[in-house]
Amino acid sequence: MTTREEIVQQADLFKLLGYRGEKWEEFLKQEFKLLVERVAKKEELERVVKKEEAERIAKKEDAERAAKIELEKMRLEIEMKMLQAKIQAGLVKEESVGNTSRFSDASAKHPKLPHSRTEKTISIYLVDAI
Repeated sequence: MTTREEIVQQADLFKLLGYRGEKWEEFLKQEFKLLVERVAKKEELERVVKKEEAERIAKKEDAERAAKIELEKMRLEIEMKMLQAKIQAGLVKEESVGNTSRFSDASAKHPKLPHSRTEKTISIYLVDAI
């Protein structure tokens, strides 16, 4: 039963019992006060629920960002290992220039090395590096 139905039912009961005038006004004031308190509690509960939901969503978004960062980190580590494997296989030459390193394709300097063997060598070095 809803609050309104309860109030109407009590009002009908009070009328039957003969409550009129001041007693009737007191009853209505008390019921209105209770109704206001119930509405305030309900609104407070809704605010708490919304706040908790917003926090949950924020945590989820933070976790997703952290996962994306971790995936990017793993991708870069794999690229680094692949580059190191290419350097070990002699397919890429590292040249230091100041504080930076440049990498150039060294396969032109190894024309006798067949393509399929190059891929095997890289994959072997990559497996060893991992």
